[in-house]
Amino acid sequence: MSGLAERVGLNWFSLLVGKLAFEDAPLPYPATLPEVRQRLGSLGKKKLDDALEYCNGLLEREEKRLDKVESKAFTLIGITGIAAGFITGFAGLFLDRDKITSLWALIPAAILYILVVISSMLTIFLAIKVVTVGDYRFTYPKATDIFDLSRVSLEAVRRERAASLFYSFAQNCRVVNRKATFLSGAQLWFRNSIILLLILTFFLAIPAFFMPTATSGVSTPTVGATTTVQPATKTSDTPQPAATPTIAVQPVTTVTDAPQPSLAPSNLVLTDTPTTSP
Repeated sequence: MSGLAERVGLNWFSLLVGKLAFEDAPLPYPATLPEVRQRLGSLGKKKLDDALEYCNGLLEREEKRLDKVESKAFTLIGITGIAAGFITGFAGLFLDRDKITSLWALIPAAILYILVVISSMLTIFLAIKVVTVGDYRFTYPKATDIFDLSRVSLEAVRRERAASLFYSFAQNCRVVNRKATFLSGAQLWFRNSIILLLILTFFLAIPAFFMPTATSGVSTPTVGATTTVQPATKTSDTPQPAATPTIAVQPVTTVTDAPQPSLAPSNLVLTDTPTTSP
């Protein structure tokens, strides 16, 4: 059961209450300065040169590994932040009751949505633990070791420098391993959030194939014989007012007996009037 919890990532919830979900693995080489000094022993000049070069390479290797781990953590934070904007878009589907009309479909969808949000938040939380400044202490050779040249021999200084370089490498390796463990947890929960998001998407998309499609208001023209139906005249039950006869008053023409002038030649007398010529 514990193995299943680790594969799913449930053990990382203990980190939310301040308890680490893992224990630092013991290093396969000396991790304290007295042990390193003892293992180096009395090396000659040529062997000390090889030891210094080798220890410098080990320390540089851990610094490069640290850069890669932190770079992946920053990338994961950015990707999860973009995905969070996509995840918040699903909240509108739960408010639209036309998309999810059944309560039995709404409850599982809401649970899946909450799990996706929790997975994304835990991904960002673990990724931030990788790049948090101040929670980790790195070790490097002391800058004051150069002043020991005036008190001891050069060979002793070089031997002490080799021991200091190897001890710094061992301590930094432990710190980088812890950062890498947090990164693996962030990647695990990012995987969980993607899987849950895909399940939620299919859960919301599959019912759309079984829903009847709504017909649009635009009619499709058909070719063929058509029958024209004349609209019937609807008779109203409202009683119509009866027609009332109207009496028009015509003006009266008065006929008078006054004689009218006549142009007929009745009593006209024509006389021959002599004209006087000048």
